[in-house]
Amino acid sequence: MKISVKRVAVVAVLMIVAAVLYFGYPPEYKPVRFPDGKTFAFCIVDDTDGATLDRIRPVYDLFGELGIRSTKTMWVFPTNDSTHWPNRGVALDDSVYMSFLLGLKARGSEIALHGARGGNSTRDETTLALERFKNVFGSYPRVHINHYRNLDNLYWGADKLSVFPFHTLYSLIFGGAPSYGHDTLSEYFWGDIAKERISYVVNYSFQEINTLSVDPLIPYFDPSKPYVNYWFHSSDGGMLSSFCDLISKENVDRLEKEEGACFVYTHLASGFVKDGAVDSTFDARLRYLASKNGWFAPASEVLDYIRERRSQSDTITFRQRVHVEGRWLLEKALHGSR
Repeated sequence: MKISVKRVAVVAVLMIVAAVLYFGYPPEYKPVRFPDGKTFAFCIVDDTDGATLDRIRPVYDLFGELGIRSTKTMWVFPTNDSTHWPNRGVALDDSVYMSFLLGLKARGSEIALHGARGGNSTRDETTLALERFKNVFGSYPRVHINHYRNLDNLYWGADKLSVFPFHTLYSLIFGGAPSYGHDTLSEYFWGDIAKERISYVVNYSFQEINTLSVDPLIPYFDPSKPYVNYWFHSSDGGMLSSFCDLISKENVDRLEKEEGACFVYTHLASGFVKDGAVDSTFDARLRYLASKNGWFAPASEVLDYIRERRSQSDTITFRQRVHVEGRWLLEKALHGSR
């Protein structure tokens, strides 16, 4: 049997399973009352892959003009494997880039970790990176985002999934690199350090602007992944086209009407700036978004706010895990969601 035929068969089965899970157990969504009368929350989480100042500074200048505070991930050390494009980009050893990051922090944005570097890092290297981060920014990062194929990732690839048969289906369809950041027997293990110092780790990405409507439980603790304190999901704005689609006028108006929260995951170094200027479509749509009565704040600030006001348990149940894992795997099979 050809792989393509096998994939179609697996996807067909998965669609049936996910449909049953979704329609049989839809999540209960309740609007959130945000501070200062804001009608929705919008958080931009920028993955640092390929980032250089000429590729991202104009976008952050636009954020500053519009009053948008974001979550900007970074690397402490330069890459040790530049053969893969996602590993390339400036790191904290660049003094000009460091000043740029400190400026973002001073204006209320959040600096987050994207692993110690673009490339694999041992436990000792990750520990050194976290201490360097603290020395520069004054505290450990609140948010960590796993990077690409790093072996030091926490619960990544097929390990994102703990429900049978989703873990097996992921491995069959997508393969991918393993992750050992949570493996106590590995030289890449740093799960205990993450548990002590990191508050939030992003998990699944969905084709939906109101991230809370997919899983109102976020941020949540998953007992099957104990080294992460709280997981949260994101809305897919990974590239320029998907971000522009996500913040279409119709989607923004619906997010406002639903009084929801969007945690958009993106790569601002990937084509948002051309010849020194921000893409015109993105510029126009972001300005429309910013004209609304939204709370444009870093991810950890909004997640703290939601969690502190929640009356229900923060721990995900098996039934909830089945629902969210099934929906994500279906979207990934159909759309390539992160």
